[in-house]
Amino acid sequence: MKEQLQPGIHTCLFQARAQRYTLSIPVGYDAEKPVPLVVALHWGGVVTPFYSQPFLEGLVEPALQELGALIVAPDCQHGVWTNPDSESEVLALVDYLGAQFNIDPDRVTLTGYSLGGAGTWYLAGRHQEVFSAAVPVAGMPQVDTARIAWGIPLYVIHSKIDNVMPFLPTEIVVNELQKGGMPVEFVALEGLPHYETSGYIPHLRKIVPWLNKIWASQL
Repeated sequence: MKEQLQPGIHTCLFQARAQRYTLSIPVGYDAEKPVPLVVALHWGGVVTPFYSQPFLEGLVEPALQELGALIVAPDCQHGVWTNPDSESEVLALVDYLGAQFNIDPDRVTLTGYSLGGAGTWYLAGRHQEVFSAAVPVAGMPQVDTARIAWGIPLYVIHSKIDNVMPFLPTEIVVNELQKGGMPVEFVALEGLPHYETSGYIPHLRKIVPWLNKIWASQL
């Protein structure tokens, strides 16, 4: 049975996986017209039920509402996003939502903040057949990230004074990818501490025209 939800933010359960998630349905959603999907991976912490809701409401949805996309923020049930269990659940949730809503499979984007930024590096690099672009925010890449043959565009946001997720590993990986000709946009922020997440909203908002340009070029 397909989801019968109105525009707005909803807390939901993917019963087949006992997977909690928060979902934003854009104003004007029309089941007859395919829309983009943004998968947003939340930051770290003790994951209580619908831990993803304040993350979506406080950062991702305000930044990306002009995209006109469905935005889904799953709860991380396995401690980190960078393990096989979390990986399997995120991919299953994308498939499930694709069956419930009219999602354009060529406009599925992955983003995440902090722990979720690290998860974005991890999942996007391993599943470029699923995601058309990736936007890691304040999240460290893995040791093998620069060795991945990236074919999807990357938009990387990281603060130089981040004392939780150090800036240098991200800078090194981005430089290596750019030297290799990979499509990477890099926004190195000045003076924005890790926990001032609302300060990232205007910077994340700038991916809207970037994504629209990417998707237009693929038509």
